[in-house]
Amino acid sequence: MAQPIALIAKSLVRERTRAGLSLGEVARRAGIAKSTLSQLEGGNGNPSLETLWSLCVALDIPFARLLEPQQPTTQVIRRGEGTKVVAGQANYEAILLAACPLGPGATCIC
Repeated sequence: MAQPIALIAKSLVRERTRAGLSLGEVARRAGIAKSTLSQLEGGNGNPSLETLWSLCVALDIPFARLLEPQQPTTQVIRRGEGTKVVAGQANYEAILLAACPLGPGATCIC
């Protein structure tokens, strides 16, 4: 079983990335030092419950999510169910099978 600080570190990075926030912005919203958040995301430190609670509020997530391991997601797309993409200037259409989960403009390696 993974150590709690390792789960917390991965969860903080995952949730901050999902929210599209910088390290500095989350630290500012939580009222903690940027270096403290950096250490926590690196799996170092011994955060208080108050610090973890403040981070959850800043990230708008339930407290329990910090201790949840990341679950792999599987999406099944059956024939004809995907999003159709049509070329504007060519006789071409395709079915979109995957999209970046981080939203438009984000870099995604899936």
